[in-house]
Amino acid sequence: MGRRNCLLGLVCSLTLLSQPLLFAQGPKSARVKAIVEKGAAFLEGDLSGLYQMQTPGGPVIVGLAIYKYHDVYGVSGGKNHPKVVIAKAKSVEIAQTVASPSNKGEKKFYEAGLAAILLLEVDPDAYRPQIASLIKTIESGQKENGSWGYPEEKIGDTSVSQFCILALWTAKNRGFTVKTETIANACNWLMRTQDPSGAWGYKEAKDPGIGNFFRTSQTIKNSPLQPDTNHVGAHSDAACGLGSLYISAGLLQFVNQQPEPPKKNSNVNSALQVKKTDAQNLKPLTDTVPDGFLRESLTLGDRWFNANFGLFFREESPRWPFYFLYTYERYRTFKGLAEKVPFADAPVWYVTGTNYLASKQQDNGSFIGDAVRGGPAMDTCFAMFFLMRSTLKSVLNLARDTTFVSLGELPEDAANARIVDGKIVTTQLGGDIATILSMLEDPNAPQFKDMKAIPAVLKLSADEKERQAQIERLQTLISQGNPQARRIAIRQFARERGLDAVPTLLYALSDPDETATREARNALRFISRRLNGFGMPDVPSATEKAEAIEKWRNWYLQVRPEAELEPEDIAPSASAS
Repeated sequence: MGRRNCLLGLVCSLTLLSQPLLFAQGPKSARVKAIVEKGAAFLEGDLSGLYQMQTPGGPVIVGLAIYKYHDVYGVSGGKNHPKVVIAKAKSVEIAQTVASPSNKGEKKFYEAGLAAILLLEVDPDAYRPQIASLIKTIESGQKENGSWGYPEEKIGDTSVSQFCILALWTAKNRGFTVKTETIANACNWLMRTQDPSGAWGYKEAKDPGIGNFFRTSQTIKNSPLQPDTNHVGAHSDAACGLGSLYISAGLLQFVNQQPEPPKKNSNVNSALQVKKTDAQNLKPLTDTVPDGFLRESLTLGDRWFNANFGLFFREESPRWPFYFLYTYERYRTFKGLAEKVPFADAPVWYVTGTNYLASKQQDNGSFIGDAVRGGPAMDTCFAMFFLMRSTLKSVLNLARDTTFVSLGELPEDAANARIVDGKIVTTQLGGDIATILSMLEDPNAPQFKDMKAIPAVLKLSADEKERQAQIERLQTLISQGNPQARRIAIRQFARERGLDAVPTLLYALSDPDETATREARNALRFISRRLNGFGMPDVPSATEKAEAIEKWRNWYLQVRPEAELEPEDIAPSASAS
């Protein structure tokens, strides 16, 4: 009898242990994909009767989920899917409406963050003005304490702040300028409002004040008999706070935020391979954030989740369950980056969350919890984001988009290439270099009325000695020629020198002629194969030029760590390389 009981106990134990393995597969496994596809089918249907679709943000988050589904699973047509097209149009509309200081809408900064994320994910080049406007709105809407929240409230909101910080992270990694001060202030607010337990509340946070770094209880009760009105200990709010803190710490370079580079392609020039940033060489961008207190905050938050993650699945009516899992996936992604831990396809926390979601999916593909919180459309989006590991996908996309490839893979006239409808196009024209150089060097030569009169590609001499002399003349023209000569010289010099042209191109970025500056910027984009560059507009301000030069300088030192680039070296000279 004893042996039988032992055997039964063993069988039961094995059964329980096997249950989490039901979906112990990553996002692209057949079982997980089937759940996501069912959710996508629900979102693709008629949602007009749902109240959340009457809000500006509703169609945006649905469009983002649909786009992510196409992106993760390699389904074509994501950018042009009807729900994504609606989301883009709604995001453009949001960019216009939230920019007005008179806009005091309750969801203003939720909407601004969502709209920015959608446009940045789907097509950052096509919507650069709108994205820039949204970034400005978010930065200007930051409260004095460093948080974001509802416009009419002085207190910050952990959830609203999360969307704003995520939008700024996405923008910065897509080449847009984000103020370090904005991120630092948000980081400090998050640390000051962390509960001593390691969790965060929703809002009404007890902030000890700017510059005061100590933790105080965030529990707020209206009376001894009433529950905590700040929801301290709720998993969703804790994940919002901790995920945002990891993002902020990474943006400020206190912790690593660089993903592992793609496997080396044997056909790619080794000098152009992505170089992983050594965590020991990270230099924080600000001294306004206390390093020690920040690391204590991260550790405290990690400990809280280590102790409390499993409790979520035992709650009868958890607070915002699908939103929590969506936010938790983000936290685990940025924690993994900070710790430089290889990403597992199906970590335990993902398997646990996936099994939970599988039990909550309805026959129509939607997700509805025990306590309806966000509504079926919103909850379905959040569930899909978790299942698809959407944050990790965004991180990997950014790593892919900034991968450097061999110059040999570029068009022959790469410096003259342009992006048209998402494709690299060039124009092949010929020209006599001796005649053209003489004309360009002659200060009394008449200006060409039409830039197209100048060949896009100059044919240099086949004789190596003559060719080098012509290259040096081009370099001299970049600093001494008239505006038109400088533009042409920049283009040709970049084509001839490739990566060796970068120091001179950095100098050319400061050219007072806007067209010359654009030539230098475009040449850098194609030399690096970083098609989005670092966000410098066609008509940049002096500050924007300086920021672009610094970013390109840092990029160059990544791909050529042996280079010694001092400010005085970034100037055209015959010896520059």
